Parts: sequence; C-alpha cells; structure tokens
Amino acid sequence: MREMKLVDRNSGSHNSGLRNSGDFNSGLRNSGDFNSGHWNSGDLNSGSWNSGDFNSGSWNSGDFNITDGNSGCFCTETHTIKFFDKDSNWTLEDWRMSEAYRLLRDAPLSLVKWIPEVDMTDEEKAEHPEHTTTGGYLKKLSLEERAEAAQKWWDSLDADGKQIIKNIPNFDPVKFKQITGIEVD
Repeated sequence: MREMKLVDRNSGSHNSGLRNSGDFNSGLRNSGDFNSGHWNSGDLNSGSWNSGDFNSGSWNSGDFNITDGNSGCFCTETHTIKFFDKDSNWTLEDWRMSEAYRLLRDAPLSLVKWIPEVDMTDEEKAEHPEHTTTGGYLKKLSLEERAEAAQKWWDSLDADGKQIIKNIPNFDPVKFKQITGIEVD
C-alpha cells in the first residue's frame, strides 16, 4: 500500500494541501484559485472559510473584506450579527466563543446519521450496496426523527445549560423550535 502524500487528491495546478480544486492553493479543501487558507470557495482568499472572493479575513461570505465574519463587501471593521432576525451587539467571534454555541454544537441537529454496517437492516443493505465499501451509509433523517433526537438532547440539559441558550440575544422560542425542532417550555 502506498503512503499518502500531502498533495494527494488535488485537481488543478501548483496546489499544496489536500482536496484542492483550482490553481495555486495552499491549505485544505479549497475550491477556487489562489487561496491560502482552508475551506475557501472563491478566489484569491488569504483567510479561511470564505465563500466570497478577495478576502483577507476569515468566515466571510462577501467580497474584498479584511475583517472576519462579514457578509458585506469592502468591510474594514468587524460587524455585529443578527440573532433571530434582529440586530444584536455580538460579533461572529463573540458567538463562536460563547457557551451557547459550544452547547449547541453538541446538539443532534444534523439531517443525516451514520448507520454502521453492523446496525443496518437487510432492507437498508439492499438499498445501499455501497455499505460493503464504506462500512455503512448516511441515513437521511425525517424532520420528526431529527426533532425527537433534538428534544431528547434539550430535555437532558440541566437548568443552567437551558438558560445559557435562552440567553442568546433576541432569543425567540417559536423561531428556535422552527429551526431546531426543540420545544423549550
């Protein structure tokens, strides 16, 4: 078996890193050209997780930003973000560093679930013959299955954890349920 090199799985020219498509990328999982950073979809980014072009910051979905977390263009200042469709006084960094964000990252909110081959039914094996190669399959969860798992997670949180999430700026239990399936009261 050959040893995997750092430059494997690139399409394009002059890439260093893994899974880059485009040219002159350094980093991981970039699609576009001339990116230095990780997980960029766009061109000429020097930060990470950008989905626009010409950003030198990170987590931008706009263009020509030199700060982090902007969805506008030509931004030089860090902006606050909206919660529940209303302005807040938090930046994206404030959110990502919050205890509420940490708690919600552990919530089972995914629309898919990995089912290992040993747990697959005969019907699932027939529907997903790729299980012999992958060792299982990704099951698409119904909204009801997702909501049930999320509600169990919420119900297992202690009172402090629930209050931390309720303290998210502009917390709206109706919108929270619409998005997560979790009934907070």
